[in-house]
Amino acid sequence: MKKHNLYWLTVLFVLLLAGCKSAPAGRPVDALELIDNQSSFYIAVPKAADNVLIERIITGFYQNATESDAKMIADRVNKIYCGLNRSRHGTDVQASIDGSIPQKYLPKVLSAKNGWVISDYSPEKSDTSYKIYSGDIEMAFPSDKLACIGRNLEGMLDKYDSLSKLPAEDTTELYSDLDSELTDYLKGAESEIRFFANKPQSFLTILTGAQLDLKLIDVKGSFRTDPKHQNQYLLNLDFRFKNGTFLKAGKTLLILAFGLTNSQEEIIGDSELLIHDIRIDKEQLYKLLAL
Repeated sequence: MKKHNLYWLTVLFVLLLAGCKSAPAGRPVDALELIDNQSSFYIAVPKAADNVLIERIITGFYQNATESDAKMIADRVNKIYCGLNRSRHGTDVQASIDGSIPQKYLPKVLSAKNGWVISDYSPEKSDTSYKIYSGDIEMAFPSDKLACIGRNLEGMLDKYDSLSKLPAEDTTELYSDLDSELTDYLKGAESEIRFFANKPQSFLTILTGAQLDLKLIDVKGSFRTDPKHQNQYLLNLDFRFKNGTFLKAGKTLLILAFGLTNSQEEIIGDSELLIHDIRIDKEQLYKLLAL
């Protein structure tokens, strides 16, 4: 099994079977606040956008999961935030998951008998200790509503610890390491899947099947289920090019790659291109999540 497959299986399976101690009294921590700014691709996957997507990931990576098991796991997830970095050595993933985590199963599933190495971690100058479960991937459950997975786990726990000890009424500000515009964009993913890439070449290759040499600053966009075709998504994209000359050349390549019509494109200023309602098969999104 590939590393990224094992990652998704572990994340989603543990959401059904794992749990932890209740969060201490204090400020509720938003899952997005625990994602750092060291990734090149970010994605927010809310359950309301397509609950079947999570079920498909489970059954695709865990062949023994029944349909009812997959649905039970997916039903416990409210939203998944991921940051990804891809290299020739594989995909480096950081995930923060907002869900409902049954506490009583944690000692049974994430045990030394089952191959997990369990350690305690206390942030500097903190009197709170958190369990870290290490296997093929590291994870922690700082509250019964949050799961932290993957890269920079201790940093995520440091952030959680400091934010959870703020006054309970301090909820007007989102303490995120990400740019505020990006934070607002990902946080607003409620009925659609949203993503942002500041190194979008791999993303475009997966979507189009072609190596497009585009001089881009970044690209963001969203997927939503096509109401007329439940096995497809409608994809909106927002490309920011380095300058107008690159936009003109990139627009031509994108029109050919996606088979666009004039009504699907819009130019903003001299370096931003919007593309609306590209129909893609949902299987292509599963490939995207395996970046």
